[in-house]
Amino acid sequence: MNDIRQEDMAEKMKISRATLINYEKGHTAINTDVLIRLEECYPNFSKYDNSNQKPQLINDNYVDLQVLFSILQNNIKTTSLITIIFMIIGLSTSFLFIKYYDSEISLYPAKKDNLNQFSQFQSLAMNFGISNFDNEQSFNIPDLVKSKLIATSAINKKWKTQFGSSLNLLDLWSISDDYSRPIQPIDSLRIMELAIKKFHKHISVNEDQRTGLIRIKTTFRDPFVASQIANSIGLDIQNYIQKENSVQSKKEKIFISDRLLIVKKELELAELNLKNFKERNRGYEDSPELFMMYSRLNRDVELKKEVFLTLQQQLELARIEEVRQSPILHILDLAVPASQKSSPNRIFFMIIFGLIGFICSYLRAILKY
Repeated sequence: MNDIRQEDMAEKMKISRATLINYEKGHTAINTDVLIRLEECYPNFSKYDNSNQKPQLINDNYVDLQVLFSILQNNIKTTSLITIIFMIIGLSTSFLFIKYYDSEISLYPAKKDNLNQFSQFQSLAMNFGISNFDNEQSFNIPDLVKSKLIATSAINKKWKTQFGSSLNLLDLWSISDDYSRPIQPIDSLRIMELAIKKFHKHISVNEDQRTGLIRIKTTFRDPFVASQIANSIGLDIQNYIQKENSVQSKKEKIFISDRLLIVKKELELAELNLKNFKERNRGYEDSPELFMMYSRLNRDVELKKEVFLTLQQQLELARIEEVRQSPILHILDLAVPASQKSSPNRIFFMIIFGLIGFICSYLRAILKY
């Protein structure tokens, strides 16, 4: 490696060639004098062969990216082959998973101020200190979608599959088949609990806080079942909110009607008392005591009349509110059966398995290096 012939070295160091060979083979110990002469004759003599030394991957606690790239470049064929094999494995694995189909319905909140023509009646009622019957309650749609009421309704209904048969979700999921013995009441409750939990896993809801748009997505094995359940959930929520608002309006109307009957009888009695007083006391204006009694009776009639008129107006508002009940939510887009499956995503499987294969093969090459 220093390009020196044994004969030349032995002559320069003033030793025989045989002695030099024994030094090289380790048969003879080298004297200090010989080492000194070696250093004097060959000051640049290299003791180690550095021609085949590999560059270090980590230098001064830093990874050399050039070395990393060279490792990849030198093992590109093996790495590519392993990556392709893993991608094929991922593609094959995706066929083992069950196909699912997504279906989505979108709901949009309706405007609350949709009866401007009745604003005069409402303002008149507010002048008497009575509310304007804004019965539209605030409902949290995601909570309604995830409620047991909606889940139970969907589980018990029969849905038409793509094969033409009609099945409920218990039959579709074969949950009731877990019990071989006759189903007892406690078993029925447990079956329903399992079905509700599974149903919630297949339902997702997203509400845009800025626009109020609500999207309800269902995921099932059958695309027709997924679309039917999504539409059913939208209609059930719409009907539930409509029913709750109607019940509230009806309660207020009944209360006002009953109160109106009572006030009407009290008004008639007060008017009758005022009439009898006038008939018995025609000269009440001249008597301070009689005039005071007249003022009390007249004030009672006027007060009852004012309450009667206010309740009458409020009853009209309640009737209008009951008739005009419009849905708080409008269905923007109905759900339709999906033409393509949503999962498993075979491209996703191929990419993930390909990345795993690439990383494993690259790490193997680095460790080998």
